[in-house]
This record gives sequence, C-alpha cells and structure tokens, in this order.
Amino acid sequence: MITFSISITNNNLLIIFKMKTRIVLVVAIAASVINCNSLMGQVRFGVKAGMNMETQSELGQLWDNDEVNTGFLVGGTAEYAFTKNFALQSEINFQKKGEKVAQEVSGIHTVTSREFNYINIPLLVKGYWSSELGLPEKWNLFGYAGPYYGYLVSANEKIKANGSTDNTDITDDSIKNDWGAVFGGGVSYKLAKGSVFADLRYDMGLYKIDNANSDLRNKSLSLCIGYNF
Repeated sequence: MITFSISITNNNLLIIFKMKTRIVLVVAIAASVINCNSLMGQVRFGVKAGMNMETQSELGQLWDNDEVNTGFLVGGTAEYAFTKNFALQSEINFQKKGEKVAQEVSGIHTVTSREFNYINIPLLVKGYWSSELGLPEKWNLFGYAGPYYGYLVSANEKIKANGSTDNTDITDDSIKNDWGAVFGGGVSYKLAKGSVFADLRYDMGLYKIDNANSDLRNKSLSLCIGYNF
C-alpha cells in the first residue's frame, strides 16, 4: 500500500493566510466601489445664490421692528434622495447677516449697521410634493426644515452721522459660533439636464452672537435661486 503525507509548515500557513486576506480585501474594495456608485447615483449637487433681509432680535422674537438690513447668500448644496418624496440636504453657504438701527443721538440722526459674515452649514430634512398636488411632471413643490451651524468669518460696525462714516472691526468682540433653525420651501423645474429651483427660507438664530449684548440673535429671510446638476 502506498501512502501520501502532506506536511504544512508555519511558512505555508502564513502564505495561505496572506492570500485569504488579500482576497477578502479585494472583495471589500469591490463592494465599497459598487456601494459608492449606487450612493452617488442618488446624490445631487447644486449651486445657489440669493438676497437676505436680516435683523438681530431677542430670543423668542421672530423679527425686530428696527430697519431691515440687506445682505446676500451664495453656496453649494448636496442632496441625498431616500425616496421620491423624501430627501436629506446639506449646504455650505457664505452668508451676510446683521442689523441696521436708526436713532437720534444728541440730536444727530445716526444710522448704525452691523455686518456679520458667516460660513453656514444647514442640515435639512426635505419633502417633495408633485403628483400629490396634481402638478405637471416637470414641476416639484418642496419644503424643508432643520438645524444650522454658522462660523463667523468677520464682523464690521458702520456708523453714519453728520455726513461721515466710521467703520470698526468688531470680529474680536463677537462670538465665533452661531446655530439655529431653518424653515423654508420652494419650487423646482426639471430641465433636459438637471433642474432649476427657487426657494424662500427663514433662519432663526438660537445662540447669542455678541459678547456685549447677550440677548441678540440672528434672524434672516432669504430668497434664493439655484441649479441642481
């Protein structure tokens, strides 16, 4: 009778282990690529720009009775669609906020404007309604809400009185971090490639913005237009 014996050394076991590890790694990378391609197929990127009407008021007030200051917003969006009617949207926006106050100081008409420039990052839960409202196929009505975080880039105070203007950098006197809530909605129209949209939103600041006056919060109403790729 002829017998065969197989001898497996530690070195052979190490080679087999390395081969299995490489196979698992290749399979994991392939699965990740497939998953990323599937995910990217559901993500839409876009750009937007618009105008702000802004003020600063106490917590709990939706608006202030002082004069409205005007600013702007420009940025980019990324939207992940879970279903046809439900999505999650994030943005990175450069946004100017602030306030304007006109008053009499020692009999002199004085206008004080404070401008705060932020990088804002909202995270929004978004809903779409088209067929539910009987809209044409290319039109979509949407609404959204969610929190936002803002980082102060710069701040400036401008005082106009007696025909002269005094500018002061107040960045160091202001609080760097801002956060609050966003509520809004709009309409979009599908093109051959991508879509255009317009939306109206209200930003309600919930955190103090000024070391000198801890009662003030940012409040702004923005009208934007944009394009989704």
